[in-house]
Amino acid sequence: METISTRELQENSADVLRRVAAGESVFVSDGGVPVAVLSPPALSVLGRLEVTGRLTQGTGVDLARLPTPVTSEVDTGALLEVDRSRRT
Repeated sequence: METISTRELQENSADVLRRVAAGESVFVSDGGVPVAVLSPPALSVLGRLEVTGRLTQGTGVDLARLPTPVTSEVDTGALLEVDRSRRT
């Protein structure tokens, strides 16, 4: 883990934070004395996916309240029988 001074953190904060966001941890020292550790947040798998944009929160729609799907009047068994007869 790299150690940087508070002055370096002030001068390069955007770069340091990019590195931390990428998973690196950094010690921060003031006058050679460690004063802080910057590290990525401890997130669950879902939290990491959300932070990286690979997962989004749902809309809050209650799926149980959606209308019942329309059912088909087609006899699928008969369609399968026709399909089988055409293959032979």
